[in-house]
Amino acid sequence: MFEAEELFVIDNAAWSLASTGNPVTVIDYSPDGALVAVSNTPGEVSIVSSYDGTVKRKLSQTRTQYPVTGCKFHPSEDNLILYACRDGFIFTFNILRGEVTSMTRHLGSNLLTMSLDSFGEAFAIACADGSIRLYDIENMQRTKALIKMTGRSISSQSVTIYSLMFHPEDSNIVLSAAGNDRVLIWDVRSGTSERCISGPHIRGNGLDMYDGQIMTASCREKKAIEIWDFGTARKIRDINFDSQIAGGDCTITAAKIARNGLDMFAGGGGVNLTQAFDYSKGSFIGQSCQSQSPVVSLGASPFGASFVNGYENGEVSCYMVRVRQP
Repeated sequence: MFEAEELFVIDNAAWSLASTGNPVTVIDYSPDGALVAVSNTPGEVSIVSSYDGTVKRKLSQTRTQYPVTGCKFHPSEDNLILYACRDGFIFTFNILRGEVTSMTRHLGSNLLTMSLDSFGEAFAIACADGSIRLYDIENMQRTKALIKMTGRSISSQSVTIYSLMFHPEDSNIVLSAAGNDRVLIWDVRSGTSERCISGPHIRGNGLDMYDGQIMTASCREKKAIEIWDFGTARKIRDINFDSQIAGGDCTITAAKIARNGLDMFAGGGGVNLTQAFDYSKGSFIGQSCQSQSPVVSLGASPFGASFVNGYENGEVSCYMVRVRQP
């Protein structure tokens, strides 16, 4: 076994995908870490090898050419992937056949982001009207709408929702981060938010959880990465982006913890790169090369062995994390 202090990021990208001129809107690793799903073309998702970037399959359909705003591999069905587009179309695909296996559509407002629970039974979408809708993945039917109680009135989170996720161990809990600088913790059973964290200025996919802790990545120069206790919503500690090593400040727009909790990654604009950290201690491990375009999407290998940057210009690059040899 090795310690996180022995980890480092290899200087050069292991592989890259060329710019398309469209922002990379989603990145997701498969549960075994072998594949990466990315979208840098509206309405389309590419399935690539996490080892060398070889494109294995391009998933497309004829219903919509709007940007893909959410994409998740199914946690237990190896060949199933779920993706959603901004105009409300939601598809499940068989990756091997490249075919749509089911479909639904949310009408009434744009779809901003999506999350799939850890058991592959339900997914949630965040809509431009501030609502969060839950669906059963087997039937693709809506089962719940999450609303916020404000005094005697009922309202949705009536600001833009930037990040949405299920609790990794309890699909009855959903977390959302919005433009009012609050993270709401929702209980699906009651349909309302039970508590909130005030302060995180999240402006992208900057919300994650591990071992009863919530990580928030704010789009600001100071106190950008914060760790909170899930049970009390109180802050535990900060993880500091190293602006001296980066060569400047970073406005973080995306962050992700490896599923095993070994390391975490945070990237954004300004210096246009991603830094890697030992999650438990918050110490710096390494960073990607600086790009001409801001990092807008980020994916982390489930085992912390690599991460993938998605840039505003549509370029994609993968960096490997390795153990120092004695």
